[in-house]
Amino acid sequence: MNASERVNILLVDDQPAKLLSYEAILSGLGENLVKANSAREALAFLLKNEVAVVLVDVCMPELDGFELASMLRAHPRYERTAIIFISAIHLSDLDRVRGYETGAVDYVPVPVVPEILRAKVRIFAELWRKTRQLERLNDKLEQRVRERTAELEASAKRLTESIERLRMASEAAGFGTYDYHAGTSHAYWSPSLRRLVGIEGEEPLTLDEALAVIHPDDRDMVRRHLDSYGPSCGRRELEFRIVRPDGEVRWLLDRGKAVVDGQAGGLHVMGTVLDITERKRTEERQRLLMAELDHRVKNILGNVSAIARLSRHRARSVDDFVEALDGRIQAISRAHALLRRGSWAGADLAELVNETLSPFRSRGNIRIEGEPVSIVAELAQSMALILHELATNAVKHGSLTEAGGRVKVAWSRTAHGQLRFVWQETGGRRQSPANRQGFGLTVLQTAAGDLGAVANYDFRDDGFVYTLQGPFELVRPTGIVVPFAQAAAGATPASAPAETSARRVLLVEDEALVALQLQDDLEQCGYRVVGPARSLKHGMLLARQEEIDAALLDISLGRGETSAAIADELLARSVPFAFATGYSEVPMLPDHLQEVPLLNKPYALADVRDILGRLLRQGSRRPSAARD
Repeated sequence: MNASERVNILLVDDQPAKLLSYEAILSGLGENLVKANSAREALAFLLKNEVAVVLVDVCMPELDGFELASMLRAHPRYERTAIIFISAIHLSDLDRVRGYETGAVDYVPVPVVPEILRAKVRIFAELWRKTRQLERLNDKLEQRVRERTAELEASAKRLTESIERLRMASEAAGFGTYDYHAGTSHAYWSPSLRRLVGIEGEEPLTLDEALAVIHPDDRDMVRRHLDSYGPSCGRRELEFRIVRPDGEVRWLLDRGKAVVDGQAGGLHVMGTVLDITERKRTEERQRLLMAELDHRVKNILGNVSAIARLSRHRARSVDDFVEALDGRIQAISRAHALLRRGSWAGADLAELVNETLSPFRSRGNIRIEGEPVSIVAELAQSMALILHELATNAVKHGSLTEAGGRVKVAWSRTAHGQLRFVWQETGGRRQSPANRQGFGLTVLQTAAGDLGAVANYDFRDDGFVYTLQGPFELVRPTGIVVPFAQAAAGATPASAPAETSARRVLLVEDEALVALQLQDDLEQCGYRVVGPARSLKHGMLLARQEEIDAALLDISLGRGETSAAIADELLARSVPFAFATGYSEVPMLPDHLQEVPLLNKPYALADVRDILGRLLRQGSRRPSAARD
């Protein structure tokens, strides 16, 4: 037996001879035998050392064996230590009872039988050793339990923190999680997903309950998406809409993956659902913005094409044509630059006049006066062309041909709430009315109509005077649109064309120059133009009252209006028509108008002829009669 495995056996007796005899009997056990000649000496050893068995004589001076046993049992360390009494005097039953009452485990009489004493001590020594081994094992087990408990607590804390971080992240990012068992057709939704969808409760949902929140148009698609999951299909994505209990429609992005569920059987689909409503709205705004940009660019190109084609009529040479074309494009460009600086909310009339006339000014030859007035973006281009044509005419034929010539540009509000704009030339060369109306005067008259105003011009002896008066649609500095009173009743309408046998084509186009160029093209092809109308109101009036064989309708008429109502009127009259547009797609039209033929801007004369030919072949000419 190793020294570390030996136990202490304390031998207590006041007679040295007995101690030697006990030592001789027990020496064969291989344990540590400790001898004490008195109870006090035994107590001194016990206070410092562990003892497995105490072999004590009952009769001793000062403290006898009974008193020593009582003291040991009172100490927590030795309350279970084996105590064996040896006595040669107190051998009665009462003595034995007293010994057992004080805590002895055995009572051995003298003379001692060596084999019996040795056997008894061996049993209690081994019992003490096994007890200590069990205590050590128990201590180790308790330590492992404490360590494991600490690990579990730490793991539970980390899991709680992880769940909380996931919850906060899901709330911040707007996503939830789900767990769908295909075998049971039940799905668990996380609290964040339930809040996202707008339903309460914690119980798993059936597949039908989960699909009930899906938008009706997307429900079958989501069901097919779930049914098509397989164990090896990897991660899959799907975008769909839901309808919250309050009626709000939101877009969700599902990312899920399926695994085989070994316990419940079937597939186990887990994934996340992200709210992508804002992204979808941004994509829609971007799509509309790109469509609007496409529309505006094509409208600009249409205007440029119209200016080029209309400018060629009076050009005496290529250089004259290039110069005229460049000047008119520059005027439109300055108007667009001014509108861009104002975020397309409107243009200050004084700033527009200064910008447009800047290439023609030198040392006070042009004086500008007028109260603060802002015009809406749709009218800025027409006003810029008017100013450019007036200035070009003054430089080539009027007051600005000579150094002493002057131009005064002024505007003011009249008593009737209209705006009166006056261009007055003095000095310089005297002008005479032209034999025929050129591009400049045509633009002045057309743009005036575009502004909803009445234009007059006079070739006086002291200089040319051009006046423009009418219900300009203005924008106050606050950005509120303020329509002035309607035009004066005395306005003179354009003369109606003579009756011919040509087919009558209704033209609705809000861009003045494009309408003018398209009208010129149609008339050269032998068509009789009804209009052109540059507003929904005017177009509806012509569509109801005029005899029409076919129509070309610009879709977007500005100010948020479309020609859909005119199209419905033409459908009711069985008049064939086509839409003209700068948009690549026309989602603003109702479904029943989506199949109408499209004429894309900028116009090509061959395309105009082709589409009108096809339209006129669709129907026959009806009797001439105006509708009530």
